[in-house]
Amino acid sequence: MANPGEYKSKIGLSSLYVAEVTQDDALGYAADTPEYLAPAAEASQEPTTSFEIQYADDQPYDVMTSEGDTKINLTVTGMPIEMLAKITGRVFDPTTGRMFDNAGVAPYFALSFRSLKSNGKYRYYQYLKGKFDMPKEETATKGEKPEPKTLQLTFTAIKTVYKFDLGGGVFDSVKRVVGDEDTTNFNGANWFNAVQVPGVGSISALALMSSVPLNDATGVSVSANLTLTFNNALKDFATSGVVLLKSSDGTVITTSNSLDATKKIITIDPTSNLTASTNYLLTYAVMDIYGQTLNGAIQFTTA
Repeated sequence: MANPGEYKSKIGLSSLYVAEVTQDDALGYAADTPEYLAPAAEASQEPTTSFEIQYADDQPYDVMTSEGDTKINLTVTGMPIEMLAKITGRVFDPTTGRMFDNAGVAPYFALSFRSLKSNGKYRYYQYLKGKFDMPKEETATKGEKPEPKTLQLTFTAIKTVYKFDLGGGVFDSVKRVVGDEDTTNFNGANWFNAVQVPGVGSISALALMSSVPLNDATGVSVSANLTLTFNNALKDFATSGVVLLKSSDGTVITTSNSLDATKKIITIDPTSNLTASTNYLLTYAVMDIYGQTLNGAIQFTTA
């Protein structure tokens, strides 16, 4: 199930970074360390798609689709001419500080940026391979009211030659990698430190990280809530798990159980105070979002 924040609208754009692609063939993919491109004002992404409808028995029978390149139209405030020369394959002379607009061949670059959402979280974008066109530039005479002229860049992204391991036995070329801070297990802290290539992360075995009270605890308050904290996000335990609290004589204690926003912490709230100086057993059988199951028990004694 998606987190509510994943439905939020995008309201911002920042952190345009590029990295030259140094290898993309059947043996591997590699790129330089990303470097800042320019202050970003706008970015539009428009993939080229096509579809064909197949007819049979005098009616539509099948729809076949394909996706080609993606045009990313970028508006930036301005750009150092040395960077402009680099991304478009022109010659820059550092001894005179001038760019020569020769018929250079633009190298392949990776492009990344992020978009602020209305809830303060970010969605991140990484295009693995593409080329920049020479930008559209406008100038105008200065009037009574300043009219800033921006730089219009077009980046044409294509799929890689190299086929990445996408998990589940799937190996394929990739054009774009996307991450969202509201998506479970995503972390964009190091997004711009290196080009983000596909990689199948290892899934940690489901485990109980902590409990309140601890196992074999004594002197537990009769009015305290109980918690179980797991390392992986859980599926809705109301339908895919069982959490029960029993007294030493086997009586099931009525509780109200809830899962927090991270889906890792279960809170067990007895509907009435527990009995003093009594042994209790809290048992659980849960499943995480990866389908892994875990069961166990916590025993404790009230004050």
